[in-house]
Amino acid sequence: MDALGLEDLISDLYSSEEKTRAFAAEDIAYDGYVEGIGPLLERLQVEPSRFVREVIISSLKKMQGPELIAQVIPYLNSDDAFIRNGCIDILSRQGEDAIEALRNSLRSPDKDIRKFSLDTLFLIGTESAAEIIAASLNDPDVNNLITAVEYLGRLELRAQVGPINKLFLDTQNTLLRCTCLETMAVIGNEESLQAVNQMYPDYQSISFLEKYSFLKFVARKGNMIHLALIISLLEEKNSLMHKEIINAIEGILRRSKFEELPDELLTALNEYLDSPIREINKYEILLLISDYKNREILDILKKYLNPQNRLLCLGAVEGIGQIGDAEARLALIKLKEGLVDEELLESIERPLNKLM
Repeated sequence: MDALGLEDLISDLYSSEEKTRAFAAEDIAYDGYVEGIGPLLERLQVEPSRFVREVIISSLKKMQGPELIAQVIPYLNSDDAFIRNGCIDILSRQGEDAIEALRNSLRSPDKDIRKFSLDTLFLIGTESAAEIIAASLNDPDVNNLITAVEYLGRLELRAQVGPINKLFLDTQNTLLRCTCLETMAVIGNEESLQAVNQMYPDYQSISFLEKYSFLKFVARKGNMIHLALIISLLEEKNSLMHKEIINAIEGILRRSKFEELPDELLTALNEYLDSPIREINKYEILLLISDYKNREILDILKKYLNPQNRLLCLGAVEGIGQIGDAEARLALIKLKEGLVDEELLESIERPLNKLM
């Protein structure tokens, strides 16, 4: 059988047979019929079969060239999420070839086209795509601003940290400020640190909605100036961000290179261990404090040498093993007496062998 021409294939796109429509879409792409791009997109809008719609998108992904880009971009504002997402995928596969057209679409008066153009540029993910995303830091729509800031962080475009620092200080939108914080946690500089300290001079100045993002920033960029704020969070009885608080403390301590924990932090952590937080978080704290040389730490760890709570007992054993003095060794030997739990016994033997 002779191969069908373009007119026949376009006609088959409207066949009553699902398979015929699908084969027609595949053949248009396989034969490279640029003139078939428009008919494929038009059919996509009215096609009732999910299977055929997926074949059409898949076929368009295999095509390339300026004709494809020009005809697909208008569909970014489709009300049909399947079509819209499919077109984002098609355009992102064009890579650098789609950059200029997307730059132009970011000037569209339609905020949705600008948003979906940003999504496409992010998927392209090149340095030039990131630089075009940066132009949207002036977008009049706050949701597009939030998208641009998030994407610049995820693409790690450090050259844009200055405008983001300024945006963070200037905006009154809490969600945008949170997004700036999380992006500054990735690409931030000394000016970012100064901006955060200016925005949050004390614990009371951090709104509930901003605490999570603030902690992410502190975990990556924070220093001793933030310790008092973190201690205030430790003392807050209804905090739900236990892991984020611990990460922030670890980040500060790692960059500060203490041999001993500051007294006020150790006191707060000891009280935190007695609060009703998750046991996995308590386990993490036991390991965290065992890296430091305060004399009180061994006593704190010994409180959790209770085989009835295996997880905390394991954390205490591991922590005591890191302390490595005679008193620590005696505590482990005492715990071992009469113990039948093989996992706990094995965890005790490892530090005991090191402390011989």
